[in-house]
Amino acid sequence: MRAARGLLIAVGLGLAAYGGFLVLTEIDPSQWIGIAVWVGAAILLHDGVVAPVVVAVGLGAASVRGRVGDRGVAIAQGALVVGAILTAITVPALVASTLGNPNPTILVGSYGIALAVIWAVLLALAAIALRASRIAVVRAARAARTK
Repeated sequence: MRAARGLLIAVGLGLAAYGGFLVLTEIDPSQWIGIAVWVGAAILLHDGVVAPVVVAVGLGAASVRGRVGDRGVAIAQGALVVGAILTAITVPALVASTLGNPNPTILVGSYGIALAVIWAVLLALAAIALRASRIAVVRAARAARTK
C-alpha cells in the first residue's frame, strides 16, 4: 500500500509540475489570472460543496449502514462524487450555451438534457449496486444466524 501511495503521489506531483511548465511556456501571461481564478473556484467548489456533502452523506448513512453495509454507503458516496464532478464540468458549458456561441469551433449541445441523463444513469446504477449490497448483507446475516 505504501508503494502504491508513493507512486500515486509521485505521478501527481509530476503531472502538476508538467502542467505548471505548460502554463509558463505555452500560455500567454495575460491569461494566468483567469487560470488562477478557475483553479481557485475549483478548490472552493470541492472544499466548500462537494466534500461537505459527501461527508454529510457518510455521517447520515449511519442509520442505514446496517441495512446496506459499508459497501452500500461507499457506492452512494461514489455516485454522488461522480455526479458532482460531472455537474461541475457541465454547468459552465450550460451557462455558456445560454449566452450564445460566438466561436463556431465550440461544440454546441444539449447540456441540460445530457446532465439529466447522466444523473439518471448514475442513480440507476447506484440503485442496482445498493440492492446487490443489501442482498449480500441480508445473506451474511442469515448465514451468521444459522451457524
